[in-house]
Amino acid sequence: MMLPRLALVALLGLSVPALVDVVVERPAIAQSQPIGTFQDDAWEVSLSMAYGEEYYYRGRALGSSDILELSNVELGGTPSRRIYRWYNGNYTYQIVWRPTDPDFIRLQVFEDDIELLNRLLERTRFR
Repeated sequence: MMLPRLALVALLGLSVPALVDVVVERPAIAQSQPIGTFQDDAWEVSLSMAYGEEYYYRGRALGSSDILELSNVELGGTPSRRIYRWYNGNYTYQIVWRPTDPDFIRLQVFEDDIELLNRLLERTRFR
């Protein structure tokens, strides 16, 4: 009688760490700027760091093979609402990001001072 109970206890004892690993969410790693790929149904933006300091924008309209890559970011905003701007001729590409909501960015595109695009993009999850 005692052997089946011990076997059950041993089995549960071994499986609990695996169950906890599946059930318990891991805390998010704090980011100082958005890194990764964000998209909605029409646009995709990838933000990355290179050489430890240079922050890059890579954007495209979904369904298009045309890609725009920009560097030389201009920083603005506040600690709770950060703004990143890249310039390309008369166009300004702006990302607004809130560290408290790290899985979303707002993509805005301006020609001179006229807003052409304003989209909320969500971080993509590749599994």
